[in-house]
Amino acid sequence: MQKAVIMSLAATVALNASSIDEAFVAGKASGEIRAVYVSQNNEVDEDTYGTSIGGILKYESAAWNNIKLGAGAYVSQKLHFATGNFDAGEANPDLFAEDTKSYAYVGEAYIDYSANDVSLRVGRQLIDTPFADTDDIRMHPNTFEAAIATYKGVDETTLLGGYITRWAGYDSEDDISKFKKVTTDSNGAAVIGIINESVENLELQGWYYGIDKLTDIFYTDASYTILFNETNGVEFVGQWMKFNEENGSGVDGTVYGIGANLNIGMLTLGTAYNEASNGTGKFIISGLGNGAYLVDTEEMNLDHFEDIKAYLFSAELDMEEVGLEGLTLTAIYAGFKSAPADMREKEIDLIASYEINKALSVEVNYARLDDKNNNTSEDGLYNGGYDRFLVRMNYNF
Repeated sequence: MQKAVIMSLAATVALNASSIDEAFVAGKASGEIRAVYVSQNNEVDEDTYGTSIGGILKYESAAWNNIKLGAGAYVSQKLHFATGNFDAGEANPDLFAEDTKSYAYVGEAYIDYSANDVSLRVGRQLIDTPFADTDDIRMHPNTFEAAIATYKGVDETTLLGGYITRWAGYDSEDDISKFKKVTTDSNGAAVIGIINESVENLELQGWYYGIDKLTDIFYTDASYTILFNETNGVEFVGQWMKFNEENGSGVDGTVYGIGANLNIGMLTLGTAYNEASNGTGKFIISGLGNGAYLVDTEEMNLDHFEDIKAYLFSAELDMEEVGLEGLTLTAIYAGFKSAPADMREKEIDLIASYEINKALSVEVNYARLDDKNNNTSEDGLYNGGYDRFLVRMNYNF
């Protein structure tokens, strides 16, 4: 289960500088160099591949009167010799701007105020909540133009509220390097959330998202952990959400999900199930990102389907116990079915993640999406399916 972590807002109050000049001098520069290769072998359409090197260069000032300033440049430079020809349809678009061009943009630019139990961040920022999240799966995470406030003055409880106007990134579609409205004619999205961990081993959360001219989303989930000992245990998860359409958008329906994760030594086994109920011609969405559903694989989720049912089985090995510290191996098998959409998909994901040290990490990721309806026309959802292979290297400084 993905926890609702507000990555962009820290409750800890930094020591204040005595002047603006001192705040900038005492500020911190950080960044990440990232190289990514991705290829997709399609059953019917042209195979594609692409390679890029880039990353993030960020600066954040020290606090002055509890206020900090931050900015981050996001860059993706295409390696032409290792990227398919765009005119021939061979270039994979996942790592690039429109027409598979290189890009550079200001992904973060914010003012942050933090004092006692209150934090407020205004500007371009990272957010991770169920229906607005970073989903960092290619070159850069999604980032948002927003005003987000948190309050942690209630014991073991976090309150969040704010408004999102625009976003950029892999999930924002079209040119991923351009900040755009949350939907074409929308004024933005309001978000309100509460997370409570006051009961031992139990986490509860509830959220409301009002996406202007699209839908209202009500979301809640609960996770309960039973520990067998200090390292082994089982986690049970349940979730429910309701979509109420606006302006005839079609985004309407109810979804529930259940899941469990069993950890025994170096092995973690997981299973999950989601089911949606919609009116005729209605469908559900992932919101601004891809983090809400329990059944969520590398390529598929419940997004834009009517009456969809989905299941998932997973196994993860932490190789530290056999002397390979930092190496994790994961296998996922999932199925998706929507009778109204005449869709039936199976997916297999194989993932190896190796954190070599605190600065350097490598991820190798293979996904096989199989179209069980064998759609081969332009109307086919995935035109027979595809294999997707990705290698990503990160160096943090």
